[in-house]
Amino acid sequence: MYAPSLLYEHARDGRYEEASMAKALLTLSGAMLVIIVAARLAFIATTETGSEPANEPWAQSKMEFVAWNGQRWTGWIRDGAFELRPQEEGRWRRHSNPSIAFINWDGEPWQAKVDDDEFLLAHRGYWSGPIERAPAIRYRDWTGKNQLRTVVQLRR
Repeated sequence: MYAPSLLYEHARDGRYEEASMAKALLTLSGAMLVIIVAARLAFIATTETGSEPANEPWAQSKMEFVAWNGQRWTGWIRDGAFELRPQEEGRWRRHSNPSIAFINWDGEPWQAKVDDDEFLLAHRGYWSGPIERAPAIRYRDWTGKNQLRTVVQLRR
């Protein structure tokens, strides 16, 4: 009644064999694996920061950054302003501010303000000069690693 080969696709009565079902499942599994690998490679290619990989931006709702004076701060956005908390309280306390001063990936001092779902950026805080608009802040964290955060991620 059946051919001895497992790859025989049709039985004599016209129905598909179990082997063709297994072949279809194997093909679908292979296609899913290719899609997953391609998506992972695309993610890696789009988050490449040069010397250091960026953290997954959706993983945190805060940023731990170094200010121009070398002090470490934790920041997030509430009601359109930055809520800031120093790592070590003493001279500074938790407070709200319309801007933050941070060190970017190149080690340069920048200031950022929130404008809807984007940031306005001024090199060295010079707001009278050229201002950049960016969807994310590219900053160095407390350990010197390059990080990336968007307004949506930092908003609480």
